[in-house]
Amino acid sequence: MTKLLLCALLLSFGCDGPAAQTTTMARFAGSAEAGSAAPATVPTGSSPYAFSRATATYSMPPELAEISGIALAGPNRLAGIEDESGTLYFYNLRTQRVDSTVKFGPKGDYEDVARQGSAWLILRSDGTIFRRTATETTTHATGLTAANEPEGLAYDAASGQLLVACKSEPGAGLDATKRAVYRLNPRTYRIESQPAYVLDVPAILEADPGQQKGKKGPKVSQFAPSAVGIQPRTGHVFVLSARGNGLVELDKQGKVVAVQTLPAKLFPQPEGLTFAPNGDLFISSEAGRKDGQGLVYRFTATAPLD
Repeated sequence: MTKLLLCALLLSFGCDGPAAQTTTMARFAGSAEAGSAAPATVPTGSSPYAFSRATATYSMPPELAEISGIALAGPNRLAGIEDESGTLYFYNLRTQRVDSTVKFGPKGDYEDVARQGSAWLILRSDGTIFRRTATETTTHATGLTAANEPEGLAYDAASGQLLVACKSEPGAGLDATKRAVYRLNPRTYRIESQPAYVLDVPAILEADPGQQKGKKGPKVSQFAPSAVGIQPRTGHVFVLSARGNGLVELDKQGKVVAVQTLPAKLFPQPEGLTFAPNGDLFISSEAGRKDGQGLVYRFTATAPLD
């Protein structure tokens, strides 16, 4: 068991109002209050997901080479977006083909997609939510801006939580070493005045096994969220960073329980994640090069989910 002295990794708020390849996990015990630092014991253990061995791999068509966000659309379908055309693609996991598309908006920098009941929510990089139903598309200001670089969006039907993760400025008076995940009002799509979760980037870097000297492969050089998802079996929140291939897991109380570096060979540029009801995890990666193709990997838990 390795012991590390860590800064406060996370704060969880409940406020109302607007605004190197390795599969070793670093698991945390304890948390700290705002503005304080506390030591934490960090035992190393195994991830419930074996990220070096995907259960299934899906190669995306050329139009999804730059796949930027995914969401489950049914038992055997994924919805995906790329970051330019304003089109929602429905990918059949059985036939491994796009079987339909829906136009939801003009060309733009689109980052993520989430399903809320029968509606689809698409997040643009300036903080605008596009809500697409069977008959119309409406737009909604969240209170976030391009300076925040909102990139991750997730909805959990069981808890009613709608989360958005910011890649850059955290807002709420927080300093630049923090990254924020906000709750959105599921009816108005406005952010709460304070983040639901605040991640301390230096502490994440210190805890990541990929930062150890002598390790080869990707390192979380600067944790910058690109996607967020809620594990339906545990209620844990997963935050993905394309920069450095980082993956952070938070428990229901908002405490960091795991930090992971995803293998660069599988994930040239991981941008999206979503979960199936049984806990299977899907992670999408952009091509990473001109002649490459977008990929989606499916991971089934190899250890009990608790």
